[in-house]
Amino acid sequence: MRSQNEAIRARTDDPSAPQPAEGPRPQLEWLAIAGLASVSAFLNLWNLQSNGWANAYYTAAVQSGLHNAEAFLFGSSEWGNAISVDKPPLSLWLMGLSVRIFGFNSWGLLLPQALLGIATTLLIYRIVRKRTRVVPAFLAGLAYATTPIVVLMSRYNNPDPLLIFLTVAAVAVALRGIENGRVRWLAAAGALLGLAFLTKQLQAMLVVPALAAGVLWTWRAAWAKIVAGAGAALGGLAAVAGSWIAVVELTPKDQRPYVGGSTTNSIVELTLGYNGISRITGQESLVNRLIPQQFVGQGSDAGLFRLLNGNYNQEASWLLVLGLVSGVTSVISLRASRGRLLALISLIWLVTVYLVLSFMGNDIHTYYTMSLAAPIALCVGMAVEAMTRRPRSVPLRATVALGIAASAGIGSLTLNSTQNPLAPALAVASLCVSLLAAGLTAIPPPREWLNSVACILAVAGLAVGPVATNTATLSTSQQGSNPLSGTLTRNPSTISHLLAMVRAGDPEWLRNIAVGAPVAPRPADLLRGAPEECMWAAATLPAQTAANWQLAAERPILPLGGFSAADPFPNLEKFKSMAAMGAICYFVDYPELDPVLAERPEMKRIIDWVRSAFIPQNIDGVRIFALHQ
Repeated sequence: MRSQNEAIRARTDDPSAPQPAEGPRPQLEWLAIAGLASVSAFLNLWNLQSNGWANAYYTAAVQSGLHNAEAFLFGSSEWGNAISVDKPPLSLWLMGLSVRIFGFNSWGLLLPQALLGIATTLLIYRIVRKRTRVVPAFLAGLAYATTPIVVLMSRYNNPDPLLIFLTVAAVAVALRGIENGRVRWLAAAGALLGLAFLTKQLQAMLVVPALAAGVLWTWRAAWAKIVAGAGAALGGLAAVAGSWIAVVELTPKDQRPYVGGSTTNSIVELTLGYNGISRITGQESLVNRLIPQQFVGQGSDAGLFRLLNGNYNQEASWLLVLGLVSGVTSVISLRASRGRLLALISLIWLVTVYLVLSFMGNDIHTYYTMSLAAPIALCVGMAVEAMTRRPRSVPLRATVALGIAASAGIGSLTLNSTQNPLAPALAVASLCVSLLAAGLTAIPPPREWLNSVACILAVAGLAVGPVATNTATLSTSQQGSNPLSGTLTRNPSTISHLLAMVRAGDPEWLRNIAVGAPVAPRPADLLRGAPEECMWAAATLPAQTAANWQLAAERPILPLGGFSAADPFPNLEKFKSMAAMGAICYFVDYPELDPVLAERPEMKRIIDWVRSAFIPQNIDGVRIFALHQ
């Protein structure tokens, strides 16, 4: 066994590779760490409360956990525990603990997200630094910290910041296990992926092909060890993720909330369907067909260039081409170096995410691109390391220069596609500086210091677009289920214009689904004063609207049918029984949702019954039925 481990380390270690400094860290390294932490902290924490309750759907679930332990455990939408949110609750638990310490307010809610963004930045630095010099590690961390979608989501309460942190942590631990030949570290990596599964289910598995390739490439003929490592990793994953599945599945259905997002009240179906295969296939729904034609286009935009179009390019595509080029060149160039394993894993991880996002169906959100940021950053860092190791390699330098030039062109086009008044000037400046950097990079310079000049120019030129986008993001307050980086695009058919219309209430039915209907003061007071005998002060749909009312009234509001009113819970008979027992005081009705109910038969039956059996009252333009009377 000892000789086998030595052989494995021989394939991953290079005696000439820089090793982590012993004793006190050099001053340069402390400056790099402090600089990264400061940049990330500023971007993630400045004016953090500007997004208010952010995604009210998840905020209402955090609120519910404050009122009821069962709601905290299962991630219930309301503390009547009728239905859960459509994701596992790990991210909600973290935010729930934060608001217990700092109070139930926007800052306390979003603080964990910001800290996760900072921690992931420093973790990326650490992963690269253990295998390279300070500068490549610093640039990798900087690339991640300034990616617009990272900044946006680190200030928002969707589960993605925790998902990415846990995934990057799993990579760090798995690398240690592969390099040292220690199976127990692969078990720990599997456990971390299990936690990532409890954050966003199958999206956590996007890194698995890369880690599997790293084990197979490094351990090669050590088949017994490969089997043991795979078994340990799967065991760690199953122990953590499977425990939660077992808790939900083994709890009697009448003693827990309905599993939101499923059609059969099953966490297994939620995993494989709504949060699994359905996300990939993305079958067209009635909601998609009702979206104004100008935003739908002709068919799907799936393909190799999807992530470069006006819907996604501001989020994480600034360095996408450079990342792909960097990954390939670093794998080829870092022969006999311990950094080659990291380069290989980073490249396969990036290609996997890129292909999945590019070719998945229409059920894709722009913020899914956050999964690109970490592998892009790692690939860029390893390419810088490759160039420092082989500074006279013309093919290497020319290839990286091509990546810089391509990313500069994409960044320039992206900037010019926005309505930022400074965009034309910024695009020209970015392109000129980046192309100069590419020119200096392409061939070995006569003086060594020109390499540093090329690096500085490349960072300055390629950072213009992300900095401009982040500036717009930090100055914009966003709420709802689909936040978006940057500014409006010049193309009126992109999602930025659709979301702007939706937030303005055009069309109203889509605003109610994506952002939630606005809350009026008098109806909110009415729900707040509902008799205590009512388990739910009111019921309404969809879930974003129910969440807005719950946060305003500070009383549980039942979201009929879950997030998009598509879940078959409650059915009409169950709803009638709940109303007859006095468990639901009011029903808040939105007739503008009637076209959407064509594919929501159970919800349509409930609404038709309420409208026929009770007399509505109009309070400040809100149609309310008193069910308890």
